[in-house]
Parts: sequence; C-alpha cells; structure tokens
Amino acid sequence: MKRFALAMIAVFFFFGCGQQPATQEEVVIETFEIAELISNPMEYEEQEIRIEGIISHICRHSGEKMRVAEIDGEGLSILVMLGDFAPQFNPEFEGQEVILTGVLKTTIQNIDALNEEHVHGEDGEDCDHEGEEHAHEEGHDDCESTQEAIAKMKAAGIDPDIAAHIEITSFEIK
Repeated sequence: MKRFALAMIAVFFFFGCGQQPATQEEVVIETFEIAELISNPMEYEEQEIRIEGIISHICRHSGEKMRVAEIDGEGLSILVMLGDFAPQFNPEFEGQEVILTGVLKTTIQNIDALNEEHVHGEDGEDCDHEGEEHAHEEGHDDCESTQEAIAKMKAAGIDPDIAAHIEITSFEIK
C-alpha cells in the first residue's frame, strides 16, 4: 500500500510540474519624452507609446480628458483622452505623477483652411458660395489619412498645424 501511495504521489508530481501554461512574450512598449511626441507627432501616429509625467489638469466639465506635463524640462504637456478610464480619475490626482500607455493620435488643427483655399472650374477662379452649404471636392473630407491631408495642405501652400493626443489604454499613479 505504501508503494502504491508513493507511486501516486510521484505521478501527481510529474504531471503537475510538467504541465506549465505557455507564457506569452512580454511586449515592451518604449517610453517617450512628451517633448519628442509633440515635436514629431507624425512619426509616432497610431503607435502604442508610454509616457511618464505629472497630471497638470483633469477636465472638470466632461471628465473625459486630462493634460500630462513633463516631469523635467520646459513644462510641455500633452492631451490624454481617458475613454473608459474616465471614472477612475478625479481632480484630486492633479499634481501626481503618472505612468500611462496609450495610442498616439494626431489631428490637424487648421484643416478648414484647406476648404477655404479651394477653387472650382477650369478658369481657376476662387469659389464664391455666399454662405451656402457645399461639399468641397478638394476638401479634407476626401482624405483617407492624416498624411494625405497634410500633402494636400502643403500642395495648397498651407502649413498644417498638427496636434498630438494620447488615447489611454493603461495607467499607474505613482
């Protein structure tokens, strides 16, 4: 009976230790300086990034966004859209350090200038719609990407004003 019990213990030990769950490769997300993201937003557009900073402001009106400032540096900050994490933030977090991960997104602040600069007709004269609604063939509505909109703006002689923000996917308050 002792031999049977020892054999059973050995079998359980063997199978228990041999069946370890497969481990997933840990994805390392690079940490960026806020100044770098602001100065070169198109380089990081749609990439998952990580930043460390100080929560400088949490929107009291909607509670859906906040600004995170550099810990050291020139005091630059970036807009963070909280999404599903909004209920977990409150104004008491202002001034605290945060580590957050998210996807960098860009918007062109002066995209309407592209519609203002358009022309219609073969003679190239400026369009005069006198306030009527009009779908612009040359406008940003046709652009499939931020890159395409920027190219159209540059071709029209307009310097695009590109702003970056982060859509948060995880965070840790220090």
